[in-house]
Amino acid sequence: MPLDNSTENSLPDCFRKTTPKVTKMPKAIQENNKIYNLLSPLVQFGTRCHYNRFDVHGLENLPAEGAYIIAPCHQQCLMEPLAVLCFAPKPPVFLARADIFARASIRAILTFLKILPVYRIRDGQSNLSKNNTTFDASRKVLLDGFPLCLMAEGRHNNRHHLLKMGKGMFRIAGETQMKMGRSPLYIVPTGIDFDDYERPYSNLVVNIGTPIPVQPFMDDYRNNEPLALNRMRDALTKALSSLMHDIRDEDHYDEIMTLCNVLNREMRHREGLHNSPWNRFLMRQRISLEMDRLAAGNTEGKFLSLVKKSGFLIDQCRRLHLPQRLLSEHWTLAGTLLALSFVVAFAAAVMWVPFLRWIVCFCLLCYPLLVLPTHLVVKPLIADPQFRSSINFGVRFFLSILYAVVIGVVMACCQGGWMSRLADIGAWWGVAAVAMVPIEAALAGPLTVFSRNLFSNLHYWLLRLFCHHSMRGIKDICRSLEKNF
Repeated sequence: MPLDNSTENSLPDCFRKTTPKVTKMPKAIQENNKIYNLLSPLVQFGTRCHYNRFDVHGLENLPAEGAYIIAPCHQQCLMEPLAVLCFAPKPPVFLARADIFARASIRAILTFLKILPVYRIRDGQSNLSKNNTTFDASRKVLLDGFPLCLMAEGRHNNRHHLLKMGKGMFRIAGETQMKMGRSPLYIVPTGIDFDDYERPYSNLVVNIGTPIPVQPFMDDYRNNEPLALNRMRDALTKALSSLMHDIRDEDHYDEIMTLCNVLNREMRHREGLHNSPWNRFLMRQRISLEMDRLAAGNTEGKFLSLVKKSGFLIDQCRRLHLPQRLLSEHWTLAGTLLALSFVVAFAAAVMWVPFLRWIVCFCLLCYPLLVLPTHLVVKPLIADPQFRSSINFGVRFFLSILYAVVIGVVMACCQGGWMSRLADIGAWWGVAAVAMVPIEAALAGPLTVFSRNLFSNLHYWLLRLFCHHSMRGIKDICRSLEKNF
């Protein structure tokens, strides 16, 4: 016979009905998040606007079936994960070093961004066991069909050079493949190349390679795990080195990098390739490989001669504050004067034509970040150069969003003064102002690059005029390198 509420309340606690508490399970990091899905396209747009050109090659290599781990090279702090976010067909889950998860607030933000912590020896021997939780979560990500992204080298390096890889990625791959049985798991090597590591509006090239299936390594993994991990690491190292600009000779890194810049145009002409970020990347690769061949073969004398001439160019460029790429990629004098004439004529028109002046002022008011060199502010504040581009991106991205909101509200409310002629538009004028922000952000790269190239080429031709002797010596060395390479 069921008890009514009054009877049940009069009984001792041990005889009362108890309703078991339902513990809410934490949400898996790969599960759908509406806020994340709303913000992700905005971050991707901001990432693409951060570069003048964003070229992705090899998208067809991403596996259509099965799970896969994206394994990029790592030369910046945040920019490679952002590049992966821009081309991954599903929201990827990332692994990052655990020390940045120290604060609870930051940990919550990183978890929202689908980032898991990985503990290293430097984090303390006692913390290494916490990686078991991360590895379990990583396996679940892959088993649910979402891509997992691990930086192949485990640490960043602001040089075009592939570092030695750890074994964490391959251990996750082996354990996941064990659970997947015959279903395929792949490791996708991904080369990422930056024209410039610090300045915004440089060029970014993503080169996705042929996936490496994990299944062929599983017999060794079951019988001899260390051997299988080493084999997987060797396979990824070989594949990734061929997809990136990998200067292997660390002792002559600067000299080889200079040759990659100075000889790039000549090499493209020999191959019949036009000037593009992808073709410049390919030529840098080939020049570096050729230098490796010369150093390893019976042509050591030629190698040392090239290195010596390159060292001379480095010294001269530093003395004259001349960017190396201008030695071969400069504009003609006529082209430089024509571009300068266009800028002067446009500036004069803005000064004399009220309508043009109004448009320019309005555009600058909507997006002043176009003319603000935030990277120069970040540089003295951030000691580690590998973080500067990431910090600069974050500053410009969040300031752009904040400024768009502020300028939209202000323009929607203020209808007097210089905006009196547009008073009849009302609050919609604020919407127009907000709409101008992404348009100008997309145009900021080409405009900034044009201005930067114009001033650089003016500097080059002024050096040709006033430092004729030094520039003639530089030109002779460049011709000698092009002839003998």
